[in-house]
Amino acid sequence: MSRISCGFQLFKETFGILKKDREMLLFPIISGIVILLVVATFLLPLVFSGMLAETGSGGSILFYVLLFLFYVVSYFIVIYFNTALVSCALIRLDGRDPTFMDGIHVASSRIGKILSWTLIAATVGLILRLIRGDGDNLLVSLASALLGAAWSLATFFVIPVIIMDDEGGFAAIQRSWKLFKSTWGETVVGSFSLGLIFIPAVLLLLAGVLAMFIGSFEVSLVIFAFAFLIWVVSAVLYGALQGIFVAIMYRYATTGVVPDVIDRSLVEGAFVPKGSRQ
Repeated sequence: MSRISCGFQLFKETFGILKKDREMLLFPIISGIVILLVVATFLLPLVFSGMLAETGSGGSILFYVLLFLFYVVSYFIVIYFNTALVSCALIRLDGRDPTFMDGIHVASSRIGKILSWTLIAATVGLILRLIRGDGDNLLVSLASALLGAAWSLATFFVIPVIIMDDEGGFAAIQRSWKLFKSTWGETVVGSFSLGLIFIPAVLLLLAGVLAMFIGSFEVSLVIFAFAFLIWVVSAVLYGALQGIFVAIMYRYATTGVVPDVIDRSLVEGAFVPKGSRQ
């Protein structure tokens, strides 16, 4: 319970940093808009041409080639703007006042490293997609989810490593894994607490389902629309807060020093070092 409480307190501290630099919200917003354009670019031509049904049924090679290309493009966009966001957070943690263009300049200077990481991440994403299949087998789906979670933890520090160490590809993954093992151990309570921001949207969604079951169709539509709006806002906030959180933990993992902008005891409590567990 103390770890959960500490993680929640760290979430509030992370939110406090975002309040100082609200322009960081632009990165997940722009990233989301561009991703929607990419989805339309890939999906609409397939739908109108009838090619989607042909490639999707039977799992043709063309379908998976297109899926991999979609992964590469979408992953690149997300990683690029996340790199810009984390770089701004690191600047703030150094006591300076970052701007939107500061993040863009850093991300643009790391294009090669971002691309190498994108190709690896997209490949792993496609492999997990192939393992999961159609989701008919519960055990296989669970195994895919667990592998995905383990991959996310192992690569948690990749973006700040790209920024600060100018490493890319497998070198960045190795560095990230080393930081995770040596400093975090196996539990990152704070990162899970960030997901609490989606609770209002989930509750509204459940309320909409309940309204539909009791026959209030119009009311349920209104609730669903409002839940979608809250979900979008929550997703933007989550993206920004996650980038700040990664920056905080990377700074502590590499230096052992917590910037003065946050409470040191909160960050130290969010770590569960190996060997400290009974």
